[in-house]
Amino acid sequence: MSLYNPRVRRSLVLIVSLWTVAIRLAHADSATEALDQVVRCTAIADGTERLKCFDRAAPRAKEAVSPRVEDFGKPAPRPAEVANVSAAVRDLSKTARGRAIFVLDNGQTWRQIDGDDTQVYEAQPGTPMKVTIEHGLFDSYRLSIDGRNGSVRVRRVE
Repeated sequence: MSLYNPRVRRSLVLIVSLWTVAIRLAHADSATEALDQVVRCTAIADGTERLKCFDRAAPRAKEAVSPRVEDFGKPAPRPAEVANVSAAVRDLSKTARGRAIFVLDNGQTWRQIDGDDTQVYEAQPGTPMKVTIEHGLFDSYRLSIDGRNGSVRVRRVE
């Protein structure tokens, strides 16, 4: 059983990889559990009991978020993102260059980017315009209008 044997080397790499993934998942689970405990504490109405709950949860939460030596030099994990946003357009206007500005009923405002020449037309009177915004490549966003083909590349203004 020599390390120069390709089968042995592949097996060793596989074992180390699985071990590393298991450690990461265990740390992620403990962080999630600690956060869940803190969230559960917020639902307690009695102030004294809520404080006791926070006191029990605090050490575990602190341990879950404190930096670890084995994580030194690794890029920070990205937080989970919402896959898409669906909303109705409250107001549709155009810039001086003819780019669409979408004001949504959830309070967000999105603007068509200058590099996108897609023509956006008003909805039929009395028909609400519903849109879905999804994350695209390279931190870009695509807005799709329900019932229409294609999408409009947008960026969030507000």
